[in-house]
Amino acid sequence: MRLWVRAMVLGVQSWMLVGAGSRTLHAAEPAAPLRLRIATFNVSLNRERAGELVRDLRSGTNAQAGHIAGILQTVRPDVVLLNEFDHDEAGEALRLFRKRLEQPVEPGLEPLVFPHAFNPPVNTGVSPNSGPGDLHDFNRDGTATHAPPVAEASAAVRNAYANDCLGFGTFPGQYGLAVLSRFPVRTTSTRTFQKFLWRDMPGALLPDDPATPAPSDWYRPADLEVFRLSSKTHADVDIELPGGTRLHLLASHPTPPVFDGPEDRNGRRNHDEIRFWADYVDDAPWVRDDQGRTGGLAPDSRFVIVGDLNADPLDGDSRAGAVRQLLEHPRVNAAKVPSSRGGAEAARIQGGNNARQKGDPAHDTGDFNDRGNAPGNLRIDYVLPSKFGLRIVDSGVFWPEASDPGARRAEASDHRLVWVDVEVVRD
Repeated sequence: MRLWVRAMVLGVQSWMLVGAGSRTLHAAEPAAPLRLRIATFNVSLNRERAGELVRDLRSGTNAQAGHIAGILQTVRPDVVLLNEFDHDEAGEALRLFRKRLEQPVEPGLEPLVFPHAFNPPVNTGVSPNSGPGDLHDFNRDGTATHAPPVAEASAAVRNAYANDCLGFGTFPGQYGLAVLSRFPVRTTSTRTFQKFLWRDMPGALLPDDPATPAPSDWYRPADLEVFRLSSKTHADVDIELPGGTRLHLLASHPTPPVFDGPEDRNGRRNHDEIRFWADYVDDAPWVRDDQGRTGGLAPDSRFVIVGDLNADPLDGDSRAGAVRQLLEHPRVNAAKVPSSRGGAEAARIQGGNNARQKGDPAHDTGDFNDRGNAPGNLRIDYVLPSKFGLRIVDSGVFWPEASDPGARRAEASDHRLVWVDVEVVRD
């Protein structure tokens, strides 16, 4: 007697003819493990005024956008988070950029197609001030405005507005973020945390006014009723891989831990924005998303934490231990650090404050000022896979050495693309 038997091999249905005394026909061979390249890239495609990025991308000749597209066509990630990509409500900038990627930037490069994208709204440039009688002066400089500045406004006027927004920005959507993916994004189960209030995080490091004896009193009670934790947004982007496997891409861009005073309001916020993911992967019950759903990730979830986290584990101005909340988390695999020869070379050539740093310059991902009080080059961009369900195969930072033809292209941003290749380990 012979029977047709259906077998599941890594999510692929196969049929085999089997029977006593007979030979298996068309037996399914084990499929190769699924390998993915996950990347994060602060592309610096932010502009001073609303609509300028759309204008630059629509021209088709913007050199910076061309270099950024060339880097992506070179590295060829399957999923990538773009930081500092201005958000517009219609999604026109992202549409134009994806179209740019679908054409070779130069001979030798191949088109890069991302059929799926996620481009959420962000807190940057969003004012909580509804009118002249409802003003929140978050930086306490004595002024607060409720209307975005006109395009002709001076830099001082634009910055004054930006400092009193829920996230620093001179217009809504500045310094936004977007995810591009070869695989479907399950929008119904993707979660965002744009509106989560900072005060609702247990043990939040709310800033303290050093001039008063009261604790955690930099923000007034009325300010804390509207002030959000995320300077842009935190997003758990639910990606469906072949065979139905789910991958949670945990994307964010915490505020830089500088541009403040002794109250350290940005350094404390940066710390807690990073802490959010540490608690989220532990399924913290206090977490609440923008749809009102509570809790974090289940223990058997595959995830990758990505983003410009604005925190170096050894150098720079972030609070001590800020990014170690993730690097030393028991569910996070941070054993293999992405590196480049170009980062080490740049630190050596640029010198200055780089010479006094504790970290390995080969791990740097940001090329910053090396003089005065500036930090020098830092490791601040991360791709951190979960230990469960993912195995790191390879990794790197796109930072070519000065003699490499791609070195000039890399200067399109002050950050470098970071990538990690992972192999999906089946249940």
